[in-house]
Amino acid sequence: MANDYSSSDELSDRQSSGAERSHAGGAHRTGAGATSDSSEPIRKWQERREAEIAERDESEAAATQRLQAEAIKHIDDFYEVYSKKKQQQVEQARREAEEFLQQRDTFFDQDNTVWDRVLQLINTEDADVLGDRDRSKFKDILLRLKGQEHVPGAARG
Repeated sequence: MANDYSSSDELSDRQSSGAERSHAGGAHRTGAGATSDSSEPIRKWQERREAEIAERDESEAAATQRLQAEAIKHIDDFYEVYSKKKQQQVEQARREAEEFLQQRDTFFDQDNTVWDRVLQLINTEDADVLGDRDRSKFKDILLRLKGQEHVPGAARG
């Protein structure tokens, strides 16, 4: 048993001395006990890297700001054009409504019969047959009523 005990002590001594060696080697590489030769290029690389990152961040911020300004301009332009078109449509609708009311009033103020006004409203040049319906007889009746004052419903208006 003493033999087993001493071999386990040797094993633990070997492991601990190996660990000490690895820690000592690691300290040389990582910078705690690093030489000035190995830290100078790393320091320069870190400075270059930080400068590149700062430059990239600055250019991205400028690009973002440009994009936002451009978006605001496009939105303002859109609403300006939209407002102009909307105002033009409102004006056009108002003019068309006035024109329609004037035509309506003129139409009803005419001194002719109801049948004369009916003929003004329908298109006599349309096809006489539409589907299965023959409309030629109805058009013929309306044409015969035109200008007649003594027919049913021919009141002057």
